[in-house]
Amino acid sequence: MNLRRSTLFRLVSNLSMKRKFLLQSAMIALGIIGLAVIAARTQYLDVIDVRKDGLRVQAEMARGMIQDYARRAESGAMTEQQAREAALEALQAMQGNGGQDYFFVLDRDLDMVMHPRRPDLVGQPLAGVTSPDGRHIFPAMLAAAEAGGGFVDYTWEKPGQARPAKKTSYAFLYEPWGWVVAVGVYTDDTQARAIGFTLIMTLAGGLLVLFNLGLGWLIGGSILASVNRALAAVRGVSRGDLEVRTGHHGRDEIGQMLQAMDGMVHMLERFSHEARHMIAQHAGPDIGHRMPEDFPGVYGELARGINTMMFEHLDAIMDAIAVLQEYASGDLSRDARRLPGSRAVLHEAMDAAKASLMAINGEIRRLAQAAAEGDFSVRGDENAFRHDFLEMVRGLNTMMATADRNLGQLSALLHAIAQGDLTVRMEGDFRGVFARMRDDANATVEQLKAIVPRIQEASGAISTASTEIASGN
Repeated sequence: MNLRRSTLFRLVSNLSMKRKFLLQSAMIALGIIGLAVIAARTQYLDVIDVRKDGLRVQAEMARGMIQDYARRAESGAMTEQQAREAALEALQAMQGNGGQDYFFVLDRDLDMVMHPRRPDLVGQPLAGVTSPDGRHIFPAMLAAAEAGGGFVDYTWEKPGQARPAKKTSYAFLYEPWGWVVAVGVYTDDTQARAIGFTLIMTLAGGLLVLFNLGLGWLIGGSILASVNRALAAVRGVSRGDLEVRTGHHGRDEIGQMLQAMDGMVHMLERFSHEARHMIAQHAGPDIGHRMPEDFPGVYGELARGINTMMFEHLDAIMDAIAVLQEYASGDLSRDARRLPGSRAVLHEAMDAAKASLMAINGEIRRLAQAAAEGDFSVRGDENAFRHDFLEMVRGLNTMMATADRNLGQLSALLHAIAQGDLTVRMEGDFRGVFARMRDDANATVEQLKAIVPRIQEASGAISTASTEIASGN
């Protein structure tokens, strides 16, 4: 189906405008004829429906009249037989359209009870009677009546005509008396009027098609010229040429269209100029430059949208830069501004940076606190960081390990000295202050090693002198 549509579309697209006008006129002619037929059919069905509604109303009136006579019989005003005879007389008198529309009554055995046009049928069984078109109409009427009332279509003799005519009857059942009451109307005149209406509509449509063809031929040339100029302008705009103009403008709709197209090109030209100017300004001279928003309609909405989008991004970036500057100065108290949609990636990245800075800061504080308390066995968590932060933690761990090892050796040396062992020395590759501590500690041990013998000699001399003084005394 899509392939057929595409082929038909290409075929019509390749036709010239004149041929399209002719094709349009032909389609209009066919459409008018089709509409005439549809209108005639619709009118025919509407008239039929109106007549059927009229039959239904007449049937309800007849039902009400029969019920009135039945109530009189029930009240004792007359006998039931008198009521039935009076009702039949009233139904027989209810005729219209020159006697062509009338009521007739059957019983449930399909015997004729009353017929105003065919008294010869009264008392006759009608179950086997068929209409000229071969339909058993009376059993059909009984079935429709027993179903709550309905219509039966058939052909029947029409007064004043040799051939049977189409007729529609409505039948209902009056259960207390077992009557099938029917009323009918001929519909052949309705069909004839519908055919006449169709011919009139077709003739009027043909004249309208001829007039439309001549008028289309007359104005086609002017339309084609204006359309070609509009096409040239559209092609220019489509390839980015905003300097195209459509030339002379008439005062008809096409001229107004050409004038509006020139206005559109002017608007696009100005919008393009302002957009390029904004790009140039944001490239260096003035990052705060805004695009004018006095464009009409959607152009103004686009300008406002561009400004909003641009400065929402700029504001978010400037705010992020301010927060980053605070982070760089060591102030991690402020969070990045929350941003909606896809821009949330900016504050998410800022939050991640802040979390990493706070984590490394906490790790440094923990190690510094341990070092201040003299516990150099504490180490930073190297699995919690990556890249430069990981190298920073590794460096801190190396520092803590070096301090722990060197101070441990110094502590061991001092402990040995305290125990009187002056043979110990600090050995190893030490650097900086730890190298000076090693050399000073080893020099201290050497000094103590030299001082102790002299102290021992002095102590011996003092002991000897004390002995001699004691002996002299």
